[in-house]
Amino acid sequence: MGPSIRSLARVALMILAGGCGGATQSAPRAVAPATPAPEEELAAPSPRSDGTIPRAELMPVLDAGLGYFLRGVRVEPSLVDGAFEGYRLTHLYPDDPRFQAIDLRPGDVVLRVNRRPIERPEQAQQVWDELRVASQLLVEYRRDGEDRALRFAIVD
Repeated sequence: MGPSIRSLARVALMILAGGCGGATQSAPRAVAPATPAPEEELAAPSPRSDGTIPRAELMPVLDAGLGYFLRGVRVEPSLVDGAFEGYRLTHLYPDDPRFQAIDLRPGDVVLRVNRRPIERPEQAQQVWDELRVASQLLVEYRRDGEDRALRFAIVD
């Protein structure tokens, strides 16, 4: 069984959110909007593994807000020769089985989302906002020195 559309969208968006809110003290932080109450949780759509995210399913995730995703992801800045390269995942919803099928795990360094940097809060917010009209969701990351990417078409 593949990951659900909601969980795929969550991962990329949580990474975005982690870039501006879940990092350690040395990285910029943004004030997160209030988290929805449990009864307001988004319903999980049927599992899919075809590399597409229907825009109709993505919009409620975006509408939930960046802060919604800060609950289960933690990151720390990853530096190479003192220069920022991306955010290293240290915690990614470890108790949520929907994330087990997604190829991101603690230790991976997220470099860019939709080919854009997410080092500063305003960069992460810009990528978040652009997902409303984007044709794809692309998460570029590095694992053990190897560059990788998660790519999903966003379809109307």
